[in-house]
Amino acid sequence: MLESGISTGASSKSGEATSPAAIITREEILARLNDPSLWLVNVMPKEVFEAGHIPRSLNLPLSEIETKARQLFPDVAQELVIYCGGPT
Repeated sequence: MLESGISTGASSKSGEATSPAAIITREEILARLNDPSLWLVNVMPKEVFEAGHIPRSLNLPLSEIETKARQLFPDVAQELVIYCGGPT
């Protein structure tokens, strides 16, 4: 289920927040599913992601964020929506 009140935000190269996390509603996410400027990131384990996820979302399990996030998202100003549930 997409929950209301999902946070988004940007961070600096050192990992410090450069802007406060914003709130994006379920309706805003649904309206922007095809917006290439918005990246949806599912942080659940790979097996959970494969069982069901929001279309266009990427899987970056919590256990891999520290080692892979900068590689996947080099632009620290990129708008990301991080979520930890499926599409129901």
